[in-house]
Amino acid sequence: MAALCTALFAVIAVSAVQAHAEARPVPVAASDKYALKSVGADGLYVSAEVVNSGDREGMLRARKSASSLDALGSWEKFTLHTHDKGWTTTLRSEANGNYVATERNDTGSHQNLLRARSTNVGEWEELHLEKQADGTYALKAWTNDGYKYVTTEVQDAGTDKGLLRARSDSVGSWEKFELVFLGEENASDEGGRPSPASPAPAAEFRVMSWNVCANNNDKCGNYLVEGTDLGTQISARMGSEEEARRYRAVFLQELCESHAKAIEKALETKTGTGWDVRFAPIKYTIDGSSSKAAKTCDKTKTGEDRGAYGTALAVPDSNVWYTSYDLPSPQNQTLVIDKKEKWVRMEQRTAVCAVLPAQALQFCGVHFSSGGDEEDPKGTKRVEQAALLQDIVHSYTPAGYRTVYGGDFNSVPPDSTSRDTPKTVMTSAYAADEECDEGMLSDRPRDGQVTKPLDGRSIKIDYLFAPSSADISPCSVTADAGKSDHYPVTANFRF
Repeated sequence: MAALCTALFAVIAVSAVQAHAEARPVPVAASDKYALKSVGADGLYVSAEVVNSGDREGMLRARKSASSLDALGSWEKFTLHTHDKGWTTTLRSEANGNYVATERNDTGSHQNLLRARSTNVGEWEELHLEKQADGTYALKAWTNDGYKYVTTEVQDAGTDKGLLRARSDSVGSWEKFELVFLGEENASDEGGRPSPASPAPAAEFRVMSWNVCANNNDKCGNYLVEGTDLGTQISARMGSEEEARRYRAVFLQELCESHAKAIEKALETKTGTGWDVRFAPIKYTIDGSSSKAAKTCDKTKTGEDRGAYGTALAVPDSNVWYTSYDLPSPQNQTLVIDKKEKWVRMEQRTAVCAVLPAQALQFCGVHFSSGGDEEDPKGTKRVEQAALLQDIVHSYTPAGYRTVYGGDFNSVPPDSTSRDTPKTVMTSAYAADEECDEGMLSDRPRDGQVTKPLDGRSIKIDYLFAPSSADISPCSVTADAGKSDHYPVTANFRF
């Protein structure tokens, strides 16, 4: 589990099984993958039997023997999601994209059977993780008879042998599971980041960063927006068709997993060329565990699931490598708020990167922690996030990549006259690279155009950075947030 905090994970945009779930608006996987190994069933892995029919379709059963993790297939792979900031978690099957539900109304030997069959997250899909003294986990579900632990029914016969059912009041070997971290897998990531073209070719292109405010803020016009509408807004911000074809990256923050494909199609329609949208979820640490689950977006107005919530990076489809990085983030803790102690669950932030080897270009988009009273008010973690981002974006500079990075850093520039603090978060970025409108103000060179309008004041918290070897002109911020609460930042880069 320690790898959760330090390892880099590939980000998936369209999985190999998406063809099976093409009618679903949500990709079937966009987060860290796990397998469940049943202790009571002698280490057999849990499979979602998606080829079954009727009320057995997608039933979970400990049945797979595997000598290595490479032997596991989509039936044995799950992602973790949470719609209540990590108080509970929900399993989503890699095999069919459905959430696992506890069948509370079934009877007999199938009462409270676990099945991957839900297209939304609710009470039936909630599971509590309880870490045991030996490092295994017990899963607890709410049933019609109260909370029950999930049991592996090793004594059942035939096709019911090893099925998972919430029916126990205590934890024994049948109720224990190993939560096996599988990381992320994607064929394009095999072998690591590819070598860039050498010598690096000349390049001129445009980049945009925009916090689209498409989920967590019900005061934004984009709250609960559909992907098609959001894709139209983004492509419209890129100008004419000719101008849009000059873009090589679009950094997006505060959007949903289901938006990714619609945005991709909108960019392809606008430019007449292929695009990929790489999505990376923001996560919460699950109570009672050290594992992290992807934050779930609010449902649409008609109650449809929109998948995980997070950040995305849109790049031309000539990219062959992409990955995401967990950033150091504030941990769940008890805070004193209004003179009362309160347990606060903290968002775990992420960065997502992609490369265009033929052009020797790398792009990285981020969304740092906020500076609110309940999340990093002193900026300690944002300083750490900025330091790690420097390591990330410059890790392949010696190999010949030129990196453009940006996003919503939730921090004002070092020379800002705003009363917001701290002003040290962005110091390392300005020292290493050039910001798109750096030097625009002669008396405050490390400041720039307003990107976040607020009541009584307006500040800059959105950025685009590139190596000092790049010519950045023009850098523009259109003072029109549209349905968002941020202005988009665009810049022309010339290497």
